[in-house]
Amino acid sequence: MLDPGGRLVDYDFFTSHVADRDPKWAARFHDDVEAELRRAMERVRGAIRLQPSIGPAQIPTGDPPAQARAMVALCSDDYFEDLDCGRDWAVFTDRVRRHESLFGTAPPVLIPVHWKAIEEPIPHAVGAIEWPAGIAPPGEGASVFDMLRLGGIRDIGYIRAVRVVADRIRVALDHHLAPSSAAEAAEVEPMFGSEHGGSRTLPELPVRRGPILESIPPARTDLVISYVGNDLAWADWVSEVLTFEDYRVSLSRWDWSAGESFGKAMARARGLGEHVLALFSEHYFETRRLAMDEWEEALGDPDTGGRLLPIVVGRTQVPSMFRGVEPVDLTEADAVGQRDLLVEAVHRFAPLPARNPGFF
Repeated sequence: MLDPGGRLVDYDFFTSHVADRDPKWAARFHDDVEAELRRAMERVRGAIRLQPSIGPAQIPTGDPPAQARAMVALCSDDYFEDLDCGRDWAVFTDRVRRHESLFGTAPPVLIPVHWKAIEEPIPHAVGAIEWPAGIAPPGEGASVFDMLRLGGIRDIGYIRAVRVVADRIRVALDHHLAPSSAAEAAEVEPMFGSEHGGSRTLPELPVRRGPILESIPPARTDLVISYVGNDLAWADWVSEVLTFEDYRVSLSRWDWSAGESFGKAMARARGLGEHVLALFSEHYFETRRLAMDEWEEALGDPDTGGRLLPIVVGRTQVPSMFRGVEPVDLTEADAVGQRDLLVEAVHRFAPLPARNPGFF
C-alpha cells in the first residue's frame, strides 16, 4: 500500500491502543516489544499512535491497521469504548477474513493483550477473544500495564509478556497477511466505540474514513528530548530530573525505522520546543540509520546547531560531524553525579526562562 506521498508502507506490527490514555506506558511496551524483536531480526518496523499530554499527536505514516502484518491490541474498558480502536479492530479483522476466505484458515495475526482491567462486557461484535498463552487474561492475574507500572523490566511477568507478544509477532510475519487498499479500508465500519465513548484523540472524520494523517497542533515547551525507542528509560529519567528543575519538557521519539531522517527528526523537535537535548547512544548511531549528508546539513542549520545539546547515555563512537558540539557525558558518573552533570549543563545551555506570574 502507498502512503499519500506515493511511498510503500510496510509495517511488521501495529500497536493499537487509546492514544491519549497512558501514552508513555503504551510507548514503552511497544518499544520493549520492538527491542525484543530486534534480538532475532535485522529489520523491524513498528507503528503506534500517541497523544502525549504535551505536544502533538504522533500519527504514523499511512494506515497501519490496513497495512501491518500483525496487530497488538492493548485491551481495556477504554479500548472497547474508543471509536478509533473500533476502526483498528474492524479494518484488521476484515483483512483476516479475506485471508481466511482465500486460504481456508484464519492466521494468528491479531494479538490481544490484557492491558488494563476489563470489567465491562466485551462488545458482541468482537466475539470470543483468544488471549495469548503466557499472559494472564482478564480476571486471572495482573494486567500488563500494572506489571509495567509497578515493576517494569524487573517484573518477571512483564518480561514474559513482552517475549510472548514478540514471539506471536514473529509467527504472524510468516503468514504474509495482505494489506487492504485505501478504498477497502474506507468501506469498513468501526466494530465498537462511539463519539462519546473512550477518548477521541484523532481528527474528526466522516464515519467512512480513510487513513488518519492530520496531527494536533503542538504546544511549545522549553526543552525537547530527542531519543530512539531503546533509550526511552533514559528519556523518562532526563525528563523527570529537568521537570523537577521547573523546565517544561516534552519527548520526541526519532522514528528512524519508519524512514524519518535525522534532519526531519530535528525539525520536528524544534517545532515542539526552544532547545533540543539529543540522547546519544549506540542505538542512536546504528550504522544503517546514518545519512551523513542530511546530518551535516541539519547541524549546519543555525536553528539546529545553536539549540542542540548532546547527552551521551551509552558507550558509543560519536560521528565526527558532531565533534564540534560539546556533549554532556553521563556514562562515567554515578547516579548522583549524572544528575548534577545534567542539571548544570542544561542550566548553562538553556537558562530557565522567566514565567508569567499567572503561569502554572
